[in-house]
Amino acid sequence: MPPAMRSGVAAACVVAALTGILGGAAAQAGAPGSSVANAIVLSGVQNELDGVSAEYAYIRDHLPGCQPTQQALIRDGARSYDSIKLTGSGCATQVVFFDITDWFGK
Repeated sequence: MPPAMRSGVAAACVVAALTGILGGAAAQAGAPGSSVANAIVLSGVQNELDGVSAEYAYIRDHLPGCQPTQQALIRDGARSYDSIKLTGSGCATQVVFFDITDWFGK
């Protein structure tokens, strides 16, 4: 397969993966954290240790019945996001996004 075609296939795989991630939140379009466009910003967080704890506290407090199962870092230009996949009985939101730009790497 020519290199240009391999790049296209790789790009298509990334798009498909992101579509799968974002598609789970589509039912809650516009809800806080349902996409990177409206990712949740946790105010007062100063570093990664506090940030991860705050993310899990947010999920526990705002998305009852949901349990985190996978976490991924997403980079979009100068911004960084955590994508957390959720499962659980009565858990309508399948993926929640947090904007971690202010405290990522600290």
